Amino acid sequence: MTSTDGAPPPGAQQVEALSAALLDTAAVRLGRRRLWQLWNQVDGPWSGTWASRARLAHALQQLANQGIVVLPAASGRLWDRSLPPLPDRIDIPANRRGAITQINPADVLWVPVMRRWAPQWIRTARPPAGLREAAVEINRWLQGTLGTNPGWVAREERSLHIFGDEKRLAQLADGAIFAPGRLTLHDLACDAPAGHIRVARLATRGPVLVLENKSTFDSAWRALRAHAHPPYAAILFGSGDAVGALVQDLTVLDELVGVRPTMCWYAGDVDIAGIEAAHLFAASAATAGLETAMAGALWDAVARADPTGEDTTADPARTSGAVAVAESLHLPEAVLQRLRERVRIPQERIDRRALADVAWWAPPSS
Repeated sequence: MTSTDGAPPPGAQQVEALSAALLDTAAVRLGRRRLWQLWNQVDGPWSGTWASRARLAHALQQLANQGIVVLPAASGRLWDRSLPPLPDRIDIPANRRGAITQINPADVLWVPVMRRWAPQWIRTARPPAGLREAAVEINRWLQGTLGTNPGWVAREERSLHIFGDEKRLAQLADGAIFAPGRLTLHDLACDAPAGHIRVARLATRGPVLVLENKSTFDSAWRALRAHAHPPYAAILFGSGDAVGALVQDLTVLDELVGVRPTMCWYAGDVDIAGIEAAHLFAASAATAGLETAMAGALWDAVARADPTGEDTTADPARTSGAVAVAESLHLPEAVLQRLRERVRIPQERIDRRALADVAWWAPPSS
């Protein structure tokens, strides 16, 4: 599922986190500037990209449908002129701002790890019912395992134990319940699973290359496998918007496949979506403490190839934002020029024949 301009919509955890942040303000009305500040906090990996606008618009509509916020009349003047439009302000209904929570924290026997933050959070933040109920369900599971050793399991397995839904913990993981100083997966004796990656292992240690598209990944590892001394220790398929999920696996790549990365290089399509995927990778990797860089030779080669046509997602404002992001990633000038031209060039333009000569796209340090 994608939003109307091709950007991936935010997950339930981002929508819930925005709801909690809005109610935390105890405000009657919030302007667009404050709204952007809150959204950038809860949707950090997409902050600074032009996908962020579409994601915020989607989240606001979800909250309006739930009655948590009131948007201006669609036919009125309180909307900007960009696409998708955003409201100049939103209102928070009185019954949301002053409502008595359905769960009275004083009525819950909280376990120690929950007692230090959950009751106060429920009283003051007035989080949405779904988050309050999730906190109580987690507390109930913790009560049931006090004095026992529940055993260390994967996050989705523990989610089934707690909620009967394997996806619920993943949805909550980036939200208010797991904010700093509150709950951690360690408290629940579980961790997020690795395994999103598709990887070709070539050596035990060295730089690794993440490629946006599957066919380029396939051609690249075949070329490197035929090389006597491959300059990359591994090639990974990043899959565009899914690249954020790849980062955790990179941190444990040695344990997964026996490759210790010294640097993580990235290359993708020359279009707005490709730049946004590169930004997501770089931001997520920086948070994880990984050393990363853009594979400039590959980006440059793609940019110099023939475009497939117009980038249909490229309005002037979004193009300007993509160029700024590309500059911040230190991408070649040829990439910036193609973005300004509003054309798209898929990574597959650099085919198996071109990649057979490994020397030109080897990392600079090799």
